[in-house]
Amino acid sequence: MRIKERVIVKYNPKYYDAKGVYTKDEWTEFSDIGREFEGKRLSLEEYLEVENHFIAFVEDCLDVAGCRYLTIDWSWEYEKKVFRDRIKGVCKLDPNFDESECMTLIHEIEEKNRISIPIAMYLFRLMLRNSFNLSLSNRKRRIKFYMGYEYYLHFFTCIDSETLKEIAGKHNLYVVW
Repeated sequence: MRIKERVIVKYNPKYYDAKGVYTKDEWTEFSDIGREFEGKRLSLEEYLEVENHFIAFVEDCLDVAGCRYLTIDWSWEYEKKVFRDRIKGVCKLDPNFDESECMTLIHEIEEKNRISIPIAMYLFRLMLRNSFNLSLSNRKRRIKFYMGYEYYLHFFTCIDSETLKEIAGKHNLYVVW
């Protein structure tokens, strides 16, 4: 079966116009927390609900594909060079920050190209928050994904369209192509 790119979004397809432009005023990134959209302020809780849906979607897809690990595909060499500092900065935002755990995480990621699903999901959460750009993949299971601009998840897989739509729907997400 051929790998196909699918785009997964939080945006309801009924609000795209004939040219494919999304017509509702909605938040597009982590930094939008506290801003107002269509008369309603985006709270951290509302943001986290959507973020958690994306993570659960990817976890379900990895489960369907039988993935037990992923590999890091660095998008830019620049990102690889600043990765350590960015991870430290993000870890410090966590109220339970433990520098030794953070350094262990950094070491594991830098030293091993193959990472566990829990670590991959931690990195995915940071990708959702625009901390850095990279893609995660499992070539054997024929899956690769990365976050694009404006909360568009680019997902490359052999999982059939109907299954992807079912998983996305379960998490209040949409497969737009």
